[in-house]
Amino acid sequence: MPLYRCFVRGENFPGELVGASQFMGFYTTRWIEAPTAEAAETAGVEMLRAEYRFSEEEKQRAPDARVYFEEVVEVPADTPQIPPNSGATWFEMDSD
Repeated sequence: MPLYRCFVRGENFPGELVGASQFMGFYTTRWIEAPTAEAAETAGVEMLRAEYRFSEEEKQRAPDARVYFEEVVEVPADTPQIPPNSGATWFEMDSD
């Protein structure tokens, strides 16, 4: 089955920065084996939903929380999967 590297951006997820709760954005990479790029996106969303940090059980998300797949690229099956399927880089959402 093909391997896809998915570069994902999320917006309006709950977070904390310097002790102040606010909505945050994130970037993360997920590696997905799927038959098509579209199936990789679907599996990637399900993977994120299953992770505690992104689940609704930890904190209430904003009603307009969204996940965007900025890049979905089929890569050779032996591509090193760095970083592994965990973690994210968080950023403060603009208040505009």
